[in-house]
Amino acid sequence: MLKNNIKIAWRNIIKRKYESLINLVGLICSITFVILVGAYVWEVHQVNSQLRHKEQQYLLQSNYKKEGFGIPLTSIGALPKALKEEYPQLVANYYRIDGLTCIVSHGQQIFEEGTVVGDPTLLDMFGFQLFEGNSTTALTKPFTVVITEKAAKKYFGKLNVLGQTLEIKNFNGDKQPFTITGVIIENTQNSVMHLNDAMKSDIFLPIASESYFGRSIHNWHNPYIVSFIELQKGITPDQLHAPIQDLIKRNMDADFSLNYTPDLKPLKSYFLDDNNGAIRKMISTLLWIAGFVLLMAVINFINITISQNFSRLKEMGVRKVMGSSRTQIIAQLLTEYVITLIIAVILSLPLYVLLTPVFEGIFMRELPTLTALPAAFFILLFLFACMVGFFAGIYPAIKLSSNGILESIKNKFTQNNNKQVIRRVLIFIQFAVAIIILMATIIISKQIDLFLHGNSGYNKESVLTVQVPRDWSEVGLKKMETTRNEFERLPQIESLSLSYEIPGFIGGNNSTLINNKTEKEVNTKVIMSDDHFAKTYQIPILAGTFLSKNTADHQTSYIVINRKAMLALGFKQPDEAVGQTIGLDDEHQYVTISGVTADFIPNSMLEETAPVVWIDINKSLQFRYFSIRLKAGNLSSSMSALEQKWKELLPDAPFQYQFTDERIQKLYKTELQLQRASQVASIAALLIVSLGIIGLITLSINLRNKEVGVRKVLGASLSHLILLFSKEFYMIFVLALLVTIPISYILMHIWLQNYSSRIEIDLLTYLLPLGFLTLLLGTLIIGIIYRATRFNPIEKLRDE
Repeated sequence: MLKNNIKIAWRNIIKRKYESLINLVGLICSITFVILVGAYVWEVHQVNSQLRHKEQQYLLQSNYKKEGFGIPLTSIGALPKALKEEYPQLVANYYRIDGLTCIVSHGQQIFEEGTVVGDPTLLDMFGFQLFEGNSTTALTKPFTVVITEKAAKKYFGKLNVLGQTLEIKNFNGDKQPFTITGVIIENTQNSVMHLNDAMKSDIFLPIASESYFGRSIHNWHNPYIVSFIELQKGITPDQLHAPIQDLIKRNMDADFSLNYTPDLKPLKSYFLDDNNGAIRKMISTLLWIAGFVLLMAVINFINITISQNFSRLKEMGVRKVMGSSRTQIIAQLLTEYVITLIIAVILSLPLYVLLTPVFEGIFMRELPTLTALPAAFFILLFLFACMVGFFAGIYPAIKLSSNGILESIKNKFTQNNNKQVIRRVLIFIQFAVAIIILMATIIISKQIDLFLHGNSGYNKESVLTVQVPRDWSEVGLKKMETTRNEFERLPQIESLSLSYEIPGFIGGNNSTLINNKTEKEVNTKVIMSDDHFAKTYQIPILAGTFLSKNTADHQTSYIVINRKAMLALGFKQPDEAVGQTIGLDDEHQYVTISGVTADFIPNSMLEETAPVVWIDINKSLQFRYFSIRLKAGNLSSSMSALEQKWKELLPDAPFQYQFTDERIQKLYKTELQLQRASQVASIAALLIVSLGIIGLITLSINLRNKEVGVRKVLGASLSHLILLFSKEFYMIFVLALLVTIPISYILMHIWLQNYSSRIEIDLLTYLLPLGFLTLLLGTLIIGIIYRATRFNPIEKLRDE
């Protein structure tokens, strides 16, 4: 029976090539999009999935009532070890890392690398397997190093590198060979090696080498250490809060204890929950978009199937006369519909392979190959096709099989009005979804454009940043300032600044400014830089000078603040603030304000403009970056000249640069993913709607050929025929506009509230795209009707 149903279903699909093609194209587009979204969702859920004991492992982070004590991402260096030693019944293991940026070299291979100094528990605690080496002893001795497969291939071109050495510079400019004691086999992404985009590493150094880098991880006064802890089985994070607070009270001052609370984040779900759950929100949005696109294709399937029922009524009548039951007819039709869905799924798989590179750019993430996906994925995909085919086809099957025998033979429906109502409702849903997706795409794109090209308070065009060798001593700083002056002699360079922070990476250091006269305090983001920073980034100076060194009093410490910090300190005008003496972190540690700048966005527009203070790097002796503003001209020749000068002045440091606008763009990764996905969804939605209109109008005209022929003989014009067949679509489209415009406005207004800097949704935001959509719909309908009615009416009238 099933074999016979499949054979008949296949013949019917082949027989109705036109309708089947329209159905298949829409279904293939939507199902491919669903598979791509499903693959992305599966891939991001694999992050941290292969870590050993992941259910019991947590990141130990911090919450502070007041700023200035530390940052939320990290914790106190000595705390995890103390927990393990004093509360072994609660804590099974711990791992701490201190992130560094070092110059790593092997022969002619020289790179600026993100590295970490950490505990020897790395390999056993998380279950990382080694291609070579002993996991127990690999990170126990000084001047040893464990690297990933990626780093082994990068420096040596092979994996068998045990016993080889990498030379690593410290911040004093010393170079030391580190012996490779292990090569980690890379599996899925994890938050231990890749905590976030700013802290990821393929090179792991033992805590035994921390003194070489001038670091102190096991320290109660170091709140900037990333800490992982593994709880004993059955222990919950809440049970750890009291012991942590007890250790803090015993080892830290009262002020810190009052402001600090621990924050344990589950490692298993950390990637999904980080950054206020940005990935989870992205997944949810993508699933909704994919669901809407699939819904539109299913609606097309139902509408076209119902419309082509007219041509199959006689077939159903003959089947009933020959003894077929209603159940048999439904089974036959459902088999046909399910086979159509299965064919669409099968054809979507090679399309997935072809489109994977495109969607990797959209999702900004590598997608799994078909062979990398689990068998369960394909089983669910098959069940999904069967389920969608069943539910999409059940109504047309019931409707067609329930028609009376006499009416079927006469090629009429027993009840026709109900069919028309359902078809109109489905078309309305299609139009409504397409309009909402289109408007969401346009508003998201305008918001992203504001992020990337809006006024940030500084000019990021033609500015690139390069990490410089670190020698945090007076001699090292003087050498780097001399190097800066040599670079500025190049005719291609307009300005150059040496600093520890750069836009996009501001906020790791915080300070408190205290105005004793007004009793005002303000927590500020700190930028340690030279006096060229404002000129290089073209930040407007409202009053005073930017860290000018032309002063007779060399003992005075000068700072620069932005306008927001000025107002928070109680000064009303920039001129009033210049020359004033205030406290920095301590009311008795005095600094003098030498200048006030305009406000600017230190990182991304996802955050509000923050109070900012500039401190001269001559006071801190800490620096990381050259910020270089190029003059207008040939970019390629400018970069060549800059690279040549770099090799001359800094031969032992790699010239690895990044343009500021590219770096800032990465801060909006989630928003860019959403924008690109919505653009693809808009294209798919418009394509599916267009296919549906083509199919429905063509079927309607084909079923009414004699009527059209009579009308043409009686003198009906093309405009009359266009009005006859299109007025229904236009009425539904206008109704969809009236309903969906306020809905889309409310939804996008709510979405925009997530951002402190946002666009305004004005009338033009809707008029231009909806005008284009109306024009597209009209052109499409006119073209279809014109093509479908170009026939000789005499031939149709004598055709029985």
